[in-house]
Amino acid sequence: TGAIPVPDAVPLEVAAVVGCAVQTGVGAVFNTAHVRPGDTVVVLGLGGVGMSIVAGASAAGAARIFVSDPQAHRRDLAAHFGATDAVDPTSDDVVAAVQTATDGIGADHAFEAVGSAAIAETALSATRNGGTTVLVGAGPIDETLQLSPTFFAVSGKRLLGCLLGGANSLRDIPMILNLYRSGRLDLEALVTARRPLTELQEAAADMTAGVGLRTLMAL
Repeated sequence: TGAIPVPDAVPLEVAAVVGCAVQTGVGAVFNTAHVRPGDTVVVLGLGGVGMSIVAGASAAGAARIFVSDPQAHRRDLAAHFGATDAVDPTSDDVVAAVQTATDGIGADHAFEAVGSAAIAETALSATRNGGTTVLVGAGPIDETLQLSPTFFAVSGKRLLGCLLGGANSLRDIPMILNLYRSGRLDLEALVTARRPLTELQEAAADMTAGVGLRTLMAL
């Protein structure tokens, strides 16, 4: 029941990236946040999942997509996937940048894609009143958020968890592949390196160091 046919027109090298990161990121956009055309989106963290959120938000028709990541090459790459504004969190105030660009309103949706309580708080602050903050990253189990119930009652903000993008794989993988085939989702660009299986340790070291997005391992 878990087998999903891949169309002949989709290379297996492309289909390989869909299973986790893309399903999670794109699913967070479509299934959890329900991003609509014209919405403003903030994505904090640009690993494979975060970049998939950017790509999904663009495919959903978001008008403005802010991204934040300490690595300049990832911020630059995010522009290819549809990001319109990039913020370096090591030198700039992400919330202030979003507030300034939106005339003090904030974003309709903010996605935390790192797994950090501090960044989750930043995402909440960047979200407009009545908007949605989605926690996609999985952080340390002992990290906590200190939030007052009155904060939500007064602001109307929604804080949502997200497991694997709320995806139903039998439904969502064909949808993602259709977005790829129609040119609305560039899955090929998520593969930033290719290595033989004999270089598995090197690929793991790249992942730990934050080099690239996804490495394709092959015989």
